[in-house]
Amino acid sequence: MGKLLRGIGSAVLLLGFTASILVNPSTARAESSNLTVEGGVSNEYDYSEYVFVTGEPVLMKGTFKVTVSPGTGDTTTTKITYTLADDTGKNKLSRSTTFVEMSANREDQNQVVRTSQVDKFSENIQIDGVKYKLEDYRLNKSTIMDKHPVVDYYSGNWEGRKIYSVNKTAGRLTVDVSANTVGYDHNWGRSETQRTTQILQYTPGSTTTTAAASGPDLTKSWDGQVDYTINLSTDREMSYQSNDPVNISFNGGYLIHEQGSSAVIAKYDLPYQWNNSSRDRGEKEWSWQTTPKVHRLFVPNYEDIRNHWAEGDIQRLAGVKAWGMQQGYFGPSQPITRLDFARAFVQTLGVISPEGPQGMIAYTAGYPNLPPPGEKVTAKKPATKASASGYNGATGTPRNKTKTTPQPSPFADLGPTVSGYDEVKLAEEKGILTGVSSTRFDPYGLLTREQAATAIVRGLGLATMAPSGASPLPFYDDADISPWARDSIYVAQELGIISGDAYGYFRPGETLTRAEAAAMLVRSVDFLQHTMKQDYRDRLLNMN
Repeated sequence: MGKLLRGIGSAVLLLGFTASILVNPSTARAESSNLTVEGGVSNEYDYSEYVFVTGEPVLMKGTFKVTVSPGTGDTTTTKITYTLADDTGKNKLSRSTTFVEMSANREDQNQVVRTSQVDKFSENIQIDGVKYKLEDYRLNKSTIMDKHPVVDYYSGNWEGRKIYSVNKTAGRLTVDVSANTVGYDHNWGRSETQRTTQILQYTPGSTTTTAAASGPDLTKSWDGQVDYTINLSTDREMSYQSNDPVNISFNGGYLIHEQGSSAVIAKYDLPYQWNNSSRDRGEKEWSWQTTPKVHRLFVPNYEDIRNHWAEGDIQRLAGVKAWGMQQGYFGPSQPITRLDFARAFVQTLGVISPEGPQGMIAYTAGYPNLPPPGEKVTAKKPATKASASGYNGATGTPRNKTKTTPQPSPFADLGPTVSGYDEVKLAEEKGILTGVSSTRFDPYGLLTREQAATAIVRGLGLATMAPSGASPLPFYDDADISPWARDSIYVAQELGIISGDAYGYFRPGETLTRAEAAAMLVRSVDFLQHTMKQDYRDRLLNMN
C-alpha cells in the first residue's frame, strides 16, 4: 500500500477530466467518468488495466480515445475506444463502448442526477490463442451531485453484466459488475474513490478441446472475484520559493504546483491453474501520473506586514489577488469590510458562477480560454448564440451567452463600477454573505468573527456536520456565541478553520481583522487541499 500511495504523489488527475479535454465538454463540474467502469486508469497519454477473463491477471496497456457529442433531446453520447496489448504484443484487446447519458436538475438547481447506460458495444480479446467476444453488455449508472458555492460533492452507483463467448462455442464467461463511487470537486483539487466488484463465472460449451497447451483449460468450470479500489484526483499545492541572491527586489514568492495521477488496487480470488477447488489469491497495484503544471503567484509589496504573525497568509492570498491592491499599506490590524471579505473569499476559494470560474480556478487548471487570477475575461467578439452546454469545471469552458444589456446593480449602496462588485454580487447570489436588506449590501460595514466562520462553512456546504442540539463548544465564551452561528462554529473548529486565542476565548462578536481573515481563509484552503484528500483518498485506499 505504501508503494502505491507514494506513486500517487501529490495529486491524481480525474479521468473524467482526462477524457473531457479531448472532446466537447458535458455540463457542470467534473463528475464520475464512464472510463473507469473497466477498472483501468490513465494519464494524459496512456491507459492500462488488468484483464481477468482467462482466470489469471493479464496486464494490458495502450491508448484510448473519448468522443462526447450531443444526443437526442437532453441526452449526451460518450464513446470510448480502447486499443490495448500486453508486453509481448501477442495478447490484444480492442473495445468500443458508447454510453447515453442524461442529467436532471432539481428545481433549485442545487442538485443534479446524472444517469448513463450502454447503447452500443464491441469488445474482442485474444489471450494465449483463445478468443473472447463480448456478446451482450448491460450497464446502468446513476450519480447525484450536491452543489455548493465552494465544493461540489457527489456519489453514485452502477450495476452491469457482460457475457462473452469463448472460442465461439467452447464456453461462456459471465462478468457481473457492482460498484459505488464518492467524490468532490473544488478550486484546490478534486478526488474520487470508486469501489468495484466483478464476479466472473466460466461455463464450458460444446467444444471440449483447449486452444493451446499454454492457454486456459476450457473444459473446466470456474468462478472468481475481483475487487477494485480506484482513486482519481487532482491536487494543487501552494509552496514558498525563496530567492538565493542578496541583491534582489523580493525575497521570494509562492508557487502553485498542480499534478494528477490515478491509482488502482485490485484484489482477486481466482482458480489456481483452472482448478476451482484451489484458489489463487493476490493483489495488483498500479498508477499513472500526469505532467505537472506550475504557476508563480504575484509578489505583493506591503510595507506593514514584515514579521507580522500573519505575513505568510497575507502574501499567499495576495498572490491570488484576494485583496484589492498589491502594494502600500495593508493594515493587518484593521477590521475587514464586508466587501473586502467577499472579494477575498471568492478569489481564494474559487466560487463558481454560471458564466465561468472565479478566483484561482481560472488559471491553475491550465484553461486556455481564461485569464490569470483576478483578471477579467475580455472577448474579442461578443457571443451571439447560446451554447447547449453550460460552464464545465473540468475543462474550464465558459458558457457562451447571448449579448444582453448589462444588468443594473441589485444594491442601492454598491455600483457595478466599484472594484470588488462582481465578487460581492456572486457571494450574495450564492448565499455566502447576505445583504442587510433587500436593496442594501452594506459593503463597508464590518464583519464579526462568528459571521465570517458561518460564511465559510456555508460556502463549504458542511453545516449539517454539526450534531443536533446545543453541543458545547471548547471556548470559555461559549455562551456568547449566537444561536444561529453555533452549528457553523462547531464545524469550523472541528475542521481546524478557527481556533480560540491564547486564553481559550473565541470572541465571536468582535470584528474580524484583515490579518485574521487571511488566516481563516488560508486554513480553509489547507482543509480543502489536505483534510478532504485524506478522507476521500488516503482513508478509503487503506480500507479492507
